[in-house]
Amino acid sequence: MGESANLFYPQKDGKVIHNVKIDIDINLSHNQQNSYNFLKENKISLLFGDTGSGKTEIYFKLFENIINSGKSCIFLVPEISLTPQMTKRLKARFGDLVAIWHSKITKKKKEEILEEIYNDKIKIVMGARSALFLPLKNLGLIVVDEEHDDSYKANNRPRYNARDMAVFIGEKLGIKVVLGSATPSLTSYKKYPYTRLKETFHKSNKKYKFIQNSDFISEYVIEKIKKTLKDGSQVIVFLPTRGNFKYLTCKSCGKGIKCPFCDIGMSIHRNKNALVCHYCNYHERLSSICPNCKSNTLSVSRLGTAEVTKVLSEIFSDKKVAQFDKDSVSTQKKLNSILKDFSEKKIDILVGTQMLSKGHDYHDVKLVIVFDIDTILNMADFRSRWRAMSLLLQVSGRVGRKGEGEIVVQSSNKEFFENYLFDFENFLKDELPYCKDLYPPYRKLLKVLIAHKDRQKALNLLEKVRQKVNNFDLKNIEVIGFGEAPISKIAGKYRFQALFRSPSARELLKLSHYLNIQGVEIDIDPVNFA
Repeated sequence: MGESANLFYPQKDGKVIHNVKIDIDINLSHNQQNSYNFLKENKISLLFGDTGSGKTEIYFKLFENIINSGKSCIFLVPEISLTPQMTKRLKARFGDLVAIWHSKITKKKKEEILEEIYNDKIKIVMGARSALFLPLKNLGLIVVDEEHDDSYKANNRPRYNARDMAVFIGEKLGIKVVLGSATPSLTSYKKYPYTRLKETFHKSNKKYKFIQNSDFISEYVIEKIKKTLKDGSQVIVFLPTRGNFKYLTCKSCGKGIKCPFCDIGMSIHRNKNALVCHYCNYHERLSSICPNCKSNTLSVSRLGTAEVTKVLSEIFSDKKVAQFDKDSVSTQKKLNSILKDFSEKKIDILVGTQMLSKGHDYHDVKLVIVFDIDTILNMADFRSRWRAMSLLLQVSGRVGRKGEGEIVVQSSNKEFFENYLFDFENFLKDELPYCKDLYPPYRKLLKVLIAHKDRQKALNLLEKVRQKVNNFDLKNIEVIGFGEAPISKIAGKYRFQALFRSPSARELLKLSHYLNIQGVEIDIDPVNFA
């Protein structure tokens, strides 16, 4: 209870400084106006709008309407640090009525924002998960942009999902909630009334080209980039893997080099001359000798961002190539600098990971290269098809925002992707039957995670959970199984888990309370199964 309560900040009395009336000029298109009317009529609804269709303009019109009615708004985004463009647009429209809230602002700044909220000077708060719990007066609207994004789910306790919490708050307090996405989650699509916005705000023509998987950058890709740059346009290169290469494997014994504290392969970071674990951040010096068989036949597989950046910088030596991932963009200042340079065309080629898909809007990008999307498609996750399709469309949304655009996709699953490139709703309709009686939105899931430095003690805890489950009335609950977690060791801790499913969230909640054992982590509606 205390963990949840700590999310909230106690309110205090404040007086209203002034009434605000906003008069914005947003000439919505006919389709946008229809969507806007639909959202106004429904308490909880989904704005299912393709990339570039003008969802933001509809949000702003809703903000205007709510503020003019004397109420305030919360605008949730998955990662506030990745939305400098949205921040700029929001402040340009609403000025000092807007506050930006995230974990990296100073304590003093937070206190200033809270004081302005108490005095009713702030009418719109834009932020990530924690912004949902700010003490805004007369809250009238919560918008959850990119509602499909896993960043809304907290990976530490309390493990709440801000999107679902927003809906819960809306239902309990009678507050309007709008969920928005170009690639909505299956749950939101199935559960809430939605309005479909297909047309793009600017005229756009996109075409896709599929090529075979390769460990190297093909001549075809190089020629495509060369032609795009010659025309004065920009290029985005997307990879699902950050760093240099995901794995280092020995050709002699077939073993990979794993982290000594985690059961996962380490990634090469050539700029650090090191192997790095992306789970516990363990580093060790890069070597050419296999630690298992002592041969010197180590090889690499799968391209990563740093290697691609290096290769393209050498090929296009007269152009600026920049890396855009969590390794290279370690501070907000660096992130803002790279995005500003790319916006001002000081960067010709931007090479990055999933950070590239987060809503950036650049009109001079005419080519997107997508490497190894099959890595996402083949993940051991019931949402792998949705993840791959959604990510491809989100990344594709960065190209051809105005005019022509081309997306080159490296994949051996052309037939699967081609079916849905221009109709994600058709994909959702086809995907729902696969989930019937098994996964969300038809079933709720519960994951029980155990992690301990002593493997036997971890196993003892797992057995304790098993015994308690056997003594519980499993009415309406299916036990999927007990065993080692897919990544069986992280940061020196051995990991085991149990999975359950049920059509009833209430039954899973009862079970979770019954399994309240020290050393046992409970996660309802998990998004990470590794």
